[in-house]
Amino acid sequence: MPNTKTVFITIYEEINAAKVKKWISACTQVIEVHKPSELYFLFASSGGEVDAGFVLYNYLVSLHQNVTITMHNIGLINSMANVVFMAGQKRYAAPNASFLYHGVKANMSGEMNIVHLRELISSMEGMEKRISETISSKSKMTEVELRELFHQGQAKDVQFALDKGIIHEIKVPSVPPDAIMLTFNLS
Repeated sequence: MPNTKTVFITIYEEINAAKVKKWISACTQVIEVHKPSELYFLFASSGGEVDAGFVLYNYLVSLHQNVTITMHNIGLINSMANVVFMAGQKRYAAPNASFLYHGVKANMSGEMNIVHLRELISSMEGMEKRISETISSKSKMTEVELRELFHQGQAKDVQFALDKGIIHEIKVPSVPPDAIMLTFNLS
């Protein structure tokens, strides 16, 4: 009989290198201990670091062959969390959830010359390109639409997400009473 065990994981964290390392470690342990066929993330995040987000996205995608990844937006998916969210083969959102897309930001400190500024701009443009390519490859949105969203500064509702293929369904989260339910606290 095939394994059909779903492990539900609640996570509400920003995305940075330290938390991504802990998230990956926790997922690896859950898979070793529970041997699930599905990891169902009840997920919300204000976003965070681009590079850390892509590490997490690629890790979650690497699991697709053996474990179904389900993402359920339970509040807000902002910034880089949109890329992580797209790692889900199944993607849902609570009726009152939202999504926010914006361009890449950078903090500048210390002295800068023209070469450093060019490198910074090139890096930021490359990050925005990777983000828009990744999201558009898993949705009905084009890279041009995503680039326009980056500069709107507006939260989008779940109907927008459904229409654009960001999510597959709008539904209230529901965890069966006998389910394995975990919370990742990555602080």
